[in-house]
Amino acid sequence: MPDDESPLGGTEVYYLRSNHVGDEFKVFVGHCGAAANDTPVRVLYITDANGFFGSAVDIIRSMQLAAHLPPLLVVGIGYRCGGLAETITIRTRDLTPSVDKGFARLFPEHREMGGAPRLLAFMQTELMPWVESHYLVEPNDATYFGHSLGGLFGAWVLLTAPETFQRYGIGSPSLWWDNEVIFNYEANYAGTRDDLPAKVFFGIGADETHDGRRREAVNHEPAVREKATAWYIDMVDDMERMVKQLEGRGYPSLTMASAVFPDEFHITVPQLNLSRALRFLFDAPR
Repeated sequence: MPDDESPLGGTEVYYLRSNHVGDEFKVFVGHCGAAANDTPVRVLYITDANGFFGSAVDIIRSMQLAAHLPPLLVVGIGYRCGGLAETITIRTRDLTPSVDKGFARLFPEHREMGGAPRLLAFMQTELMPWVESHYLVEPNDATYFGHSLGGLFGAWVLLTAPETFQRYGIGSPSLWWDNEVIFNYEANYAGTRDDLPAKVFFGIGADETHDGRRREAVNHEPAVREKATAWYIDMVDDMERMVKQLEGRGYPSLTMASAVFPDEFHITVPQLNLSRALRFLFDAPR
């Protein structure tokens, strides 16, 4: 049954138990745009829904005022706890493909990691069939968007089970995770497959560099600021390197674009990443 306290008009909230993950998910559903009678709509799946579902629905509905996007059903994967800040540790469990021992030593509160295969199984075998049984949707035309660790998860799915989605919006991906293990997945994929059938957008803020992370954290308490910049990470360089490697593979069915947004930090760029991703993935005016 839907929750009575849905965050926006034309949206619903459900709670689904996952046998694969062994936990309950809060599933946000947003109806964006009117489709003709008996016409299936496409689905956009987003992670970190506790923080990004509302803005995603608003962005999509705004773009639809100028017919830049088709009707979409937005399905957000979240948790029963409160806002984004309350999901920080549990999202690490679900969105990472491996255990990062260095990260665990620095942030011991993140006790569980490496749950991406279980989350993917939940999406493929529990969530997607549930959506298709409850809503009139295109079963073979799904889109994914994720930010940060959600972007890492999207890149991992792209390189391990690309058929899961037809379009990928990968925002500010944490490709640094576990000594950049995602590049091993990219090399393994290239060594076994000669095509990558997907449409993909990579986006990131220009200030998602080591220097930018220092400036972004300037208002934190000293201890928090020190942890936030404890090791060197240049997420812009990481993303551009991944884009270059994928472009260099010459996959005939891969359509890809990327953007680096000036004067944007990791925490300020998610909605811009989403807007630009949707414009590219759905061929909106640019």
